[in-house]
Amino acid sequence: MKSIFRLKVLLSTLMFTACMQSTAVLSTGDAPEWVRGEPDKYPNYQYLSATGSAAKAEPAKAWALSNLAKIFEVQIREVSTTQSDVLSNLKDGLETVEKNQRIASTVNLNTEKMIQGARIAEQWQSSVDLTYHVLAVLDRTQAGNNIRGEMNRLDEETQFSLNQLEKRNNVLLKISDLHRANTLQQDRYTLQKTLKIIDLQGKGIPAYWNLASLNERLQHALRSLPLQTVANVDDIGGLSNILQSAASKAGFSVDDRGNQGKAYQLAASLVAQEPFKKNGWHWLRAILKLELIAEDGLTVVGYQTWPLKASAVSPSQLKPRMRKSVDKKLKQELLSSILEFVR
Repeated sequence: MKSIFRLKVLLSTLMFTACMQSTAVLSTGDAPEWVRGEPDKYPNYQYLSATGSAAKAEPAKAWALSNLAKIFEVQIREVSTTQSDVLSNLKDGLETVEKNQRIASTVNLNTEKMIQGARIAEQWQSSVDLTYHVLAVLDRTQAGNNIRGEMNRLDEETQFSLNQLEKRNNVLLKISDLHRANTLQQDRYTLQKTLKIIDLQGKGIPAYWNLASLNERLQHALRSLPLQTVANVDDIGGLSNILQSAASKAGFSVDDRGNQGKAYQLAASLVAQEPFKKNGWHWLRAILKLELIAEDGLTVVGYQTWPLKASAVSPSQLKPRMRKSVDKKLKQELLSSILEFVR
């Protein structure tokens, strides 16, 4: 529901801006060339363009602007980068580190700012079915300036995070600053790639920070945090191993030697309800709780809970499927949850 609301707000904003700038006059004659192909008045080398159609004029304009924004969304999704997962574990005094690479696409960027200056250029209504067709355009120079403005903002926020980092004494806060700097520069890298496509000259703005170096600093900070894992409540079995694996996948060096009072404690609990059967299926519901406890062993830095459920045709499959759900949830959310605890 929130995403739908944001989409409506975005389209309303774009519609207001574009309509304020629009000088398009509704035509009802023969179909213009842009309905089926590239608009002659707005050639590809100079403009980005998109069309939209609907039974009424205003929805058609909204679709045209939305489709224009999708040009950027597609480019952002196609810019993939290779990232490294570092799995580390400390056992019997020996640390083992395993690295593997994965391809991840950055899709965190907001396209609203990138299409500022877009306008409704032309409108046409079919005399056959009365459908409205709308052409939205954005000057490539304007698009490039929009992207450069976003890149500058990301650089400013990166510099602020790194300045904060130098003032920190707390390892958790350092990790938070480095993670934010990495995320900002990853977004910037995506914009740089997009700019080279939008700007026909193929030029961008070289990055001041090396993304690989920032990532290595983050991985080092993660490994430097003294961390133990513990399963406080485990109604399905196997939670301790799942938690340790998720912490290692997030980049933390997990110490299982039991040095109480010398490390942060990452505690997990899984409280399950009684299984029940409904409509021929067996169901199991549970609450997963994650807590980060400070080095004093008492102070709760933060906690997060998730409701989980598993279904199966056989009751014997419920616990394995619940363990799979817990494993997936922790590997997806553990790092972001810990970062959220210290903000």
